[in-house]
Amino acid sequence: MPLGETEKIKERKQAILKLLADGCKTTAHVMRALDLTHTEAFYTLKTLASEGHIKMTMFGRTSIWCLNDEHYENLINTLLREIQRVVEIHNLKYVYPSRLYKLILKDPRAYKLISQYVTVIGNNSQTRRFLNHLLNMLYGPPYYIGEKVVYATDRVQKPAA
Repeated sequence: MPLGETEKIKERKQAILKLLADGCKTTAHVMRALDLTHTEAFYTLKTLASEGHIKMTMFGRTSIWCLNDEHYENLINTLLREIQRVVEIHNLKYVYPSRLYKLILKDPRAYKLISQYVTVIGNNSQTRRFLNHLLNMLYGPPYYIGEKVVYATDRVQKPAA
């Protein structure tokens, strides 16, 4: 194990910083774009975050990395506006992650945006957790009906700008 930072790590850091220059990305996106393993990508991203060059945030179980606070705020506002738009188009009083997921599958604009951050093919738990996190940010704490998590859409906590 090398004691210092190797040239490969320095090159990866620079490549990741260039990649994040145009907006926030997931760990999976960084892996695909730079042809890295998860370990290589995650180690380099965590190193950049600990050095203060980038910011990491978790949406459910999805890690999203941003170059600065401006990119992060832009990402949050874009995602929340899109979720709110989908909910308002369908005039929903109550929404839950699985229902929102089905609506996103039918909405090309929302599908394109959300699929940049999570896999939208197949109703997987990662996607539902991602949407649950966004719904919680937008509408506040959920109600629980049995095992179902339900959000009342008339309790907007953070209006989308």
